[in-house]
Amino acid sequence: MKPTTICPVIVLMAFTLQGLSGTATAADVDARLSTKEGWVGMPVVLQLSINNAADYEQPTLPEIDGCDIRSAGAPSQSSQITIINGRQTQKRSVVMQYLITPRREGTFEIPPITIKVDGRNVVTDKLRFVASKSHTGNLLFVEIGGAKDKVFVGQPLEMTLKIWLKPFQDKERNLTLSEGDMWQMISESTSWGSFSDRMKELAANNQRPGGREVLRDDGQGNERSYYLYEISATVYPKRPGKIDAEDVQIVVNYPTELGKARDPFAGFFGNQGFGGGSPLSQMLDDDFFTSPFGNRLTVSATRPIVGEATVDSTEVLPVPSEGRPVDYRGAVGRYNIVTQATPTDVNAGDPITLNIGISGTGPMELVQAPPLSELPTLTADFKVADQSLAGFVQDDTKLFSTTVRPRRAGITEIPPIPFSFFDPATEKYETVMSQPISITVKESESLSLDAIVGKRQHDHGGAKGAAVTEQVTQPDFTNDNSPAALVPRSATNSREWWWFFVYAPPMMWLVTVLVRHRDIVIRRLPDFQSPSSRCLQAITNAREAADVVLALSAYIERRTRQACANSAAAIGALRTAGLSRDAIDVEAFFQQCESSPFTGDPQQSLTMLKQRARELVTQIASAIDLISKSRVRRSKRTEARHHAIIQNTTRAARRTSILLFAVAMAAAGNVAAAEQPASDAAVRLSASQQQTLLTEAGELYAKARNVAKTDSAEATDLFTAAAQKYQLLAESGIHNALLYRNLGNAYLQSNQLGRAIANYERASQLAPHDPQLAKNLEFAVSLVRDDDGSSDHTTSSAVGNPASRNSIIQTLRDYNTIIVRSIGLRTTVGVLILSSLLFWGVHIARVFGYRFAVWRYSIMPLILLMISLSSAILTSAQPRSENRGIIVTDNLLLRTGDGDQFDAVVALDSAQGRCVQILVQRGNWLQVRTRHGHVGWLPSRDVESL
Repeated sequence: MKPTTICPVIVLMAFTLQGLSGTATAADVDARLSTKEGWVGMPVVLQLSINNAADYEQPTLPEIDGCDIRSAGAPSQSSQITIINGRQTQKRSVVMQYLITPRREGTFEIPPITIKVDGRNVVTDKLRFVASKSHTGNLLFVEIGGAKDKVFVGQPLEMTLKIWLKPFQDKERNLTLSEGDMWQMISESTSWGSFSDRMKELAANNQRPGGREVLRDDGQGNERSYYLYEISATVYPKRPGKIDAEDVQIVVNYPTELGKARDPFAGFFGNQGFGGGSPLSQMLDDDFFTSPFGNRLTVSATRPIVGEATVDSTEVLPVPSEGRPVDYRGAVGRYNIVTQATPTDVNAGDPITLNIGISGTGPMELVQAPPLSELPTLTADFKVADQSLAGFVQDDTKLFSTTVRPRRAGITEIPPIPFSFFDPATEKYETVMSQPISITVKESESLSLDAIVGKRQHDHGGAKGAAVTEQVTQPDFTNDNSPAALVPRSATNSREWWWFFVYAPPMMWLVTVLVRHRDIVIRRLPDFQSPSSRCLQAITNAREAADVVLALSAYIERRTRQACANSAAAIGALRTAGLSRDAIDVEAFFQQCESSPFTGDPQQSLTMLKQRARELVTQIASAIDLISKSRVRRSKRTEARHHAIIQNTTRAARRTSILLFAVAMAAAGNVAAAEQPASDAAVRLSASQQQTLLTEAGELYAKARNVAKTDSAEATDLFTAAAQKYQLLAESGIHNALLYRNLGNAYLQSNQLGRAIANYERASQLAPHDPQLAKNLEFAVSLVRDDDGSSDHTTSSAVGNPASRNSIIQTLRDYNTIIVRSIGLRTTVGVLILSSLLFWGVHIARVFGYRFAVWRYSIMPLILLMISLSSAILTSAQPRSENRGIIVTDNLLLRTGDGDQFDAVVALDSAQGRCVQILVQRGNWLQVRTRHGHVGWLPSRDVESL
């Protein structure tokens, strides 16, 4: 296609697509009511229609005084496509419906509703409707009665809802509807108030309140026949005064006319009535189905009537304030309290789970836990959370659970817990007490670290003498909160400089060799030139005609790829290659070179031969290049076909290039997203905020160490708060050994052994030569308990697959760690530098011509170089930590699959601090291998990956 025709085609296609795509219509919202005039108790439908919207948000309806609002179900969606004269119009609609039920007479206004549609706010018009009350007359009476004249707030009261409904009589057919038929006329819009739970319970059991026919005054002094329905429920008055029933409103669709049913199997009332159900099931339940008219008559007209409940004179009294205990929390009735604690053998500051059970006669869902933080007998010896407890009801008991922590060692019991309540029978307050719980509290290991370290120093000094004490560095849990803790550092960037002494000496030796033997190197350089360049260089350097012949023969040999031992062979090679004419010229030139002596000046004759040789080189090169091309001339059809193939190939290549470019861009985007550093999702803190957090953490840590000897529980809280602030700094993107060591110290002293070891490990990766850090890690690992109760001294680097622990590399790394920590990394690097300089210095001296036994003087530096280099590499190249993790939970189950429903492989008790190898991650679960070879799944929250 010619370029001039591309533009009109594009324009035509654009108009065509525009015609087919239809008319783009902006989104709009429409609000309307099903009626402008309704009845009290009967719902009015509010319909919100959202048209031609690609995106929308569910609106929040305003509250309307005197009305109940609820959704009528999920939004419905519809789509309509119309094509007129080739023009397509598409309309999409989403319809949401809400039921607005007025509870009183009057005029109601629905304020404008804001709906977010396609990123913009659309406001509807305000709507109004009127609700009228259909007078019940003598058709319906509703009363609520209680069994007591007076009750206290919160005291259970048995109440009965009584509904008198006058039966409908069809005088023309001499037919009276049964009590079951009349019950079906109660509307779904009825508000049951305090009796809602009872009605839901009956509906769930496919039951309804039973009715009986009674005589009652119709309000005009005449006794009439009514159906009486009684519903009993237990209510708990919430405020003093008279019992009210504002939330109880009975709505009945009272029949006004009967007619013939269209469906012979239709129930007498179709789908109307409480509970709904299929027509057939309703007919089976209705008493009227036994009538011969049951399958031929139905209600053809109704009118809504609303019955407001009247309440008897039951009086609600307030709970007296005189004599009210301090720990009283509103319980009314009679109650008992029991407590249970686990474990009962703990260290100071360790949490004890305290379970509290309260049983009684009152409303158990309203019972509140005793205010533990306000009980002096408990808070004197225990740290108690200052917060209300949320419990759950089980049978007639409400259960609460919390944790308390002993402040110091030597505490022998958890004191009795009081529970106060008001007894309406005696109209007095009473207090019951739980039984005390015996416990054993020992000195905390993690909170008495100074004493432990001091004791270990004394033991070392007594056993091995003062010399050993000076050489062995003891754990030190003093945090360093200097600005250096806020400087990000990596594991290798500060120690890569020594690689210069590994690479530089051999490079110097190589340069020395090249300079010393430069003549040999220079002579080998022409081998890297092209055949023509080498030939021309040889012709230029020729001193006689024979040298020119040799250079030209060598050139012919390289270009024709045939052996040319002499000039005759070179000429034959040209003829074999199809260069007969060139072969004649070369043969004449060779004869001219062989003619001797030259006439005239020999030097001038040699110059002329060189010039002719250069011309022959150019001639042979052109001939060989020309002969390599095809001499077959294609026909015009072949040329056209060939041209078409080239064009198609070009188009395909262009499309393929575009596709590959798009794929490459998408892949680059994925790689960029995958390689986005974790710091983008980290907490962003300014420099001043970081410094403030570091200062606050240091102050909390120092304060915790001061109170640790007198109040272990308080110290634990302070250490935990300090650890949280250090952790926030680490999450903000600061990674250095000093911060991780501070964090490990804070976690260790707050009884979070697993997280302490994890952060010590991270610090060790950044500073593997730090002996003080190594001792802190060693001490923390010594606190980890194995399955048999013994200390687990295995470091995390040796945990995982048992085969990997016994591997040569792992063994070398472990021994190297011991050596480096003993002599220091500086010593190792110093030996590396000195041995490298000595070894390569001996070889450089040998290159300069000094005669001596090289290996006699270089063997020892070589050995030291290999040992120190291996040690430095093992120290710098830390093992990959992505497949290792530290357990941070004490007791857990190792399961066969990634879920709580799978069977347990093994139970891990006192597992906090153990290192595991992470094999697979699936969602929130990790498959791990313990150092004993157990393989199973754990929740990822129980393992902290390194």
